[in-house]
Amino acid sequence: MKGIIRFISSGRVWMNILLITIFISLVVFLTMQWLGMYTMHGESMSVPDIKGRSIENIETLLSNIDMTYEVTDSIYTDEYPRGTVVSQNPKSGKQVKKGRTVYLTINSILPEMAEAPDLIGKSKRIAVPILEISGLKLISLKYRPDESCTDCVVGLEYKGKRVEPGDKIRKGEGVVLILGQTSDVPTSAPDLLGLTYAEAYELIISSSLNVGSILSCAGCETANDTSAAFVVNQRPQRNEMINLGTFVDLYLTTDTSMVIDFKTAIDTIPDEFE
Repeated sequence: MKGIIRFISSGRVWMNILLITIFISLVVFLTMQWLGMYTMHGESMSVPDIKGRSIENIETLLSNIDMTYEVTDSIYTDEYPRGTVVSQNPKSGKQVKKGRTVYLTINSILPEMAEAPDLIGKSKRIAVPILEISGLKLISLKYRPDESCTDCVVGLEYKGKRVEPGDKIRKGEGVVLILGQTSDVPTSAPDLLGLTYAEAYELIISSSLNVGSILSCAGCETANDTSAAFVVNQRPQRNEMINLGTFVDLYLTTDTSMVIDFKTAIDTIPDEFE
């Protein structure tokens, strides 16, 4: 009897019990994992890529593979045809069970519209941010004689036609601000040399002038390159006296070495920028 008690109380026995317990737990865990994979076999499937497809098309496609869909949002973009899927959740390729719902964002059939704000009498400095908040873009400034003030809004144009406050315009479209000018006193062209295109754009507009053409952009391959490129020459030249609303054309480069001290090296501008 004492031998049995001594055997049970020995550390070797408890070690064996612990190892057996761990082994059984591991077997149970692996069995459960295998059963989970086995029961999913034949029931899981890959979500198809349905971006760019119409609702009618995806309704048939998803029903054939025992999936459903739900439209949760709509946007307006020119990247996809009207009424087609712009994004999906789950994404294509994801493994899901049968009966899964795919949530969709659809490209709106009708464009999103913006309401023309009431800018009459407001200064250009105030009017430009209001336009942007309204979802419209400023494409140019136009001046006409007005006895009230200079740089105050006297009108708004869209595609050459007068726009009244409250008129509906497609969101993201460009409009022209009509500004008053009390006299024909010219203004000085700003010094844009060394500025990025984005910086020059802001300075030109704030100077009551218009951004003209990009006559050259050395090293530019994308729109982002152009926005970050530097001004190496301009027409009209800096400090030249010009009328309000004059278009300022730009020469740009992505080569930062050409931008160093342009204030003193203006006479050494390469021929391609002359």
